[in-house]
Amino acid sequence: DSITGIGINDVKEEELPPESPVAKVEAFMQKLFLEVDTIPPVKQPMRFGNKSFRTWHARLLELLPPFVEDLLSKAPAQFAHATVELIPYLAGAFGNEVRIDYGTGHEAMFALFLLALFKLRVIRESDFRLVVLRCFTAYLKTVRRLQTDYVLEPAGSHGVWGLDDYHCLQFLWGAAQLRGHVDIAPASIHDDGKLRGAADNYLYLQGILFIKEIKASAPFHETSPMLNDISQLSDWARVHKGMIRLFQGEVLHKFPVIQHFLFGSILEATWEPA
Repeated sequence: DSITGIGINDVKEEELPPESPVAKVEAFMQKLFLEVDTIPPVKQPMRFGNKSFRTWHARLLELLPPFVEDLLSKAPAQFAHATVELIPYLAGAFGNEVRIDYGTGHEAMFALFLLALFKLRVIRESDFRLVVLRCFTAYLKTVRRLQTDYVLEPAGSHGVWGLDDYHCLQFLWGAAQLRGHVDIAPASIHDDGKLRGAADNYLYLQGILFIKEIKASAPFHETSPMLNDISQLSDWARVHKGMIRLFQGEVLHKFPVIQHFLFGSILEATWEPA
């Protein structure tokens, strides 16, 4: 609800003082984006999985401890131990360095990182709008570059029978952002002028445009039949509800994804063993 009806560009810079947690996360995503410049892809025979990604990921692991420690500097004293728990969530949010792949489980790991920050009171409910529109969009910019520059293998992709090769939350939160929009309807993804004109402001449209650009050699209804079918729904509220069900069924209820989730004192394992 916090992002419904609000465009990415509606966020004012004065809402993001440099010392705020949101600004720090956004700046760190930009730093990781620029690290790709220093670690260019190597020439290799394989189409997917450029080995330079492993070097980039090793650099990520070097940068994480001081970043997380700085992020927690304003957290309540009882959470001083949290660095060791927070780092793995962020380390797992950019793809697997062994398989050189990326998928919805990695995207969900970034959401777990944000959830942990909320539980640690580093970010608060009043920050949710900025967290999605600034932190998450900066994260998407970085992982899209990793996907294209290092040609990451889609992890667990269903191909044309799935929503998207890499993302789900982008479309879930993107649909929430567009609920009730008077000018942009689900079918607007087929209007090239409207799509390109508004993509910088809306997560869902960014995701659609990215797919159309990287899969330009084939029609959209062939490369993304599920998203194409979704565009026939009457309103964004229905799209959003469907995306919630999809995220629950295809991400949270899938053991190959959930087996990588970590639990500790921040995100506790509170269920009874089966």
